[in-house]
Amino acid sequence: MPRTAFARSALSHAASAFEANLKAAEPLAEQLLNAARPRMLSTIACAEGTSLLRSAARSSGSGAILKPCTCGKVLCPGHCTCGKAPCPLHGRSMSTATAAAKAEPAWAVDDRAPGLAARLAEVTKHFPTALSVDDFMARVEVALAGYGFTGDNAIAMSNLCRDESCLILEDKIEAAFGSCFSTHGLGGVLTCGVIGMKAGLSHSPVVGGKERYVFFSFPHIAIDSDGKVGSVSRPNRPGASAACGALIACMGDLKRDGLEVNCKQPGVHDPLEPEYSILKQRIARRLAYENVDPIKCSLVDFTKAAERVISTDLEYLISKAVDPKKANYAVFTGVQIHNWAADLNNTDTPSLEFVGTAKSYVVVNGEKVHLDLNKVPALSPRQLQILASASPSDGKAATAAASGKLVHEIPREYLMKRLGGALSAAHVDGTAPSWSSYVRHEVTELSGLPQMDHPYEATAAPKEAPTEANTSFTWSLFGGKK
Repeated sequence: MPRTAFARSALSHAASAFEANLKAAEPLAEQLLNAARPRMLSTIACAEGTSLLRSAARSSGSGAILKPCTCGKVLCPGHCTCGKAPCPLHGRSMSTATAAAKAEPAWAVDDRAPGLAARLAEVTKHFPTALSVDDFMARVEVALAGYGFTGDNAIAMSNLCRDESCLILEDKIEAAFGSCFSTHGLGGVLTCGVIGMKAGLSHSPVVGGKERYVFFSFPHIAIDSDGKVGSVSRPNRPGASAACGALIACMGDLKRDGLEVNCKQPGVHDPLEPEYSILKQRIARRLAYENVDPIKCSLVDFTKAAERVISTDLEYLISKAVDPKKANYAVFTGVQIHNWAADLNNTDTPSLEFVGTAKSYVVVNGEKVHLDLNKVPALSPRQLQILASASPSDGKAATAAASGKLVHEIPREYLMKRLGGALSAAHVDGTAPSWSSYVRHEVTELSGLPQMDHPYEATAAPKEAPTEANTSFTWSLFGGKK
């Protein structure tokens, strides 16, 4: 049956949904709304069965660009959005608007989401800046659109831990910016180097004579639905697992061995544990610099320290790889937080994903502007549902709100599929297939090949065969076995 005709155009109908939520907001909220409209209106229009294209959304007069205050901040508490403090035209400053916003009543909690607000409170107890992952990405997209960054004209570069659980956040980033150039490392450690980073930058679109990069960098931690720090349930794996396993191991080593023995010179690493040894020594050097005793560190403390290390490394590589004369870029760092069901087999407990924000800023035409994502207006629950469905999270999930933040469930079906967990019981009977003998192939293995922990010898082959027994020793730079 044909749909009932709307009294307004489909685009106006979609726009009103946004504007109804922000109608009472200050001019800044209106600017943010206009800046974010292109992709969001297109997404909502498609979700409501219309055939509007992104170009149609752009042609609706939504090309406004969010201009920072005269003080250089995008969200300045002391100035009106016109740049004056106080503003005689608008009658009050942003600080007045902030006070008015705090006086507004809390949002209603979705009846399908009991306990989600309490889960948010538990996470923010450890990470006060935490935002639900969909809420985080919506605010990032709104803020970046105001400075000319979109998924069409920028490349996202993600630096996460290699853990498969971290791909939830990567999916959300790619839903907004397309496929990422990843520099993932164990625990989130950066080992790509300047050349590796430049390789990704060279893939950026060039629009208006400018390249644009958006850097995301997050180590991760688990805080399960019961509030247990470091604990995460994984599909088809009995009992609790750990996140981040690399950081937990690293913390244990530093607590046991101390900082001094692990503060090695840059470039020195274990050939059998390259990423882990680099991660450990970088964190050890940072804790020594900050005069922090690892014995007194909790996993939350250690993860925050890892974030500081990795963020510093990222910014240093950016300084070596990015030319601010030819490119604008943005940086978002923090901690990825898995707040999943303590037992993924329990279908009644929702799984959540958060981002504890740290650094957020843009560099446009060489000028750096810091952003406060917590001051970017949140979308309504309905809007967030539609945007979340644009990423690979099928179905309508539960949403709750508290303290101006939205919490959105990660659908269990998507989570299980993304992590490779079977939705039914695994079936392994141990019987070899009838064709197994026909596919066997005899291969002569080469021997005496140089191994990753062998010394370099220009004129002679390795003196010892590369067997299991001789792969645990270390070698001096040009000498022999120690």
